[in-house]
Amino acid sequence: MAKMPKERLEKYRALDKEALNYVNERMTRFISRASKAGVTFDTAGYYPQSGFFQAPHKQDLSDVDISIVGSPLDLGVIGCVGTRHGPEGIREMSHRTGGMMHERSAEVPLEMCNIIDYGDVSWSATHLAARLDDIACVFETLGKAGVSTLNCGGEHTTSYGVLKGLSKAYEDEAFSLIHIDAHCDTMASWGGDVVNDGSVFRQAVLQGFIDPEKTVQIGMHGRCDFLWDFSRATDMLIITADEVFENGVSYVMDKIRERIGVQDKTYFSFDVDGLCSTEMMATAGPEPFGLTPRQVRDIIYRSREFNIIGADMVEFNPNRDPNQGDTMLATGLFWELCSMLSHVRHRNNGGIDNPTIWT
Repeated sequence: MAKMPKERLEKYRALDKEALNYVNERMTRFISRASKAGVTFDTAGYYPQSGFFQAPHKQDLSDVDISIVGSPLDLGVIGCVGTRHGPEGIREMSHRTGGMMHERSAEVPLEMCNIIDYGDVSWSATHLAARLDDIACVFETLGKAGVSTLNCGGEHTTSYGVLKGLSKAYEDEAFSLIHIDAHCDTMASWGGDVVNDGSVFRQAVLQGFIDPEKTVQIGMHGRCDFLWDFSRATDMLIITADEVFENGVSYVMDKIRERIGVQDKTYFSFDVDGLCSTEMMATAGPEPFGLTPRQVRDIIYRSREFNIIGADMVEFNPNRDPNQGDTMLATGLFWELCSMLSHVRHRNNGGIDNPTIWT
């Protein structure tokens, strides 16, 4: 093989820069600041910053952009219990995946926005209604402070508490809703509980938290279609998993735009059982023939054009994931939600960085 020309070799050597000197200047700043705060990117290391994506644990909301909250609840779940361990599993896995640069947008959420881990909701009682009020109290506080919220469930019923709190914070405003799930969750009461993970969005409509005519439910599949008459009667738009496969994500986004304006305050709710059970068995209600991870990721990514004021990921059950593959997938999609919120918040902040502070 011919010897490499000296000019080319010198060109390559000039590119051999020291660490912490990246083309992406935002990433350079982030790595430098985070390392000084004890954040480590060694996947086998000890994590002194133990919040979601190594964000700081704080409840001081001064100058905070995004608050991530754990809601470890599964008292109203219809299916396999164990989703109360979801926040714990996602928080731990998030130390090893996500938290740096978003691979598609090249954005650095923790450098663009001041993001905190608020911790898990503290329970005042053992029954479901009281715990939903506990969730609502936390999210009302966050909403009144002007903070964008990211809830990690827990069962889907936690979304009711979040919406209740945010609706109060925004003076009883009814939000638009983008909802990915296998199920519409608009059934009637079940087992004596008016609000549970099968009725959460019926009750959210009846209480005025969401506007059904500005609601899009995506990925429905499985054996429960007959339960979703309320969605159809109130003019929610249902896009089944089959329709997503037949028409593509661009079709889904066009349908969302027909319903939701870019300035409408919008909540994004993602139940991991919207994924096909071949991809996600670690959930309360797995169903075959659902969405692929890439379809869900694309919908989340492309929803950043809307005015998302809060989001959640629910129904993940790490107890049903012995090899942690589902945990890594769920955490990756939770990072997508965090990145989406940071993009929206950064845009609403006029494109000015407000970096995460660990001290």
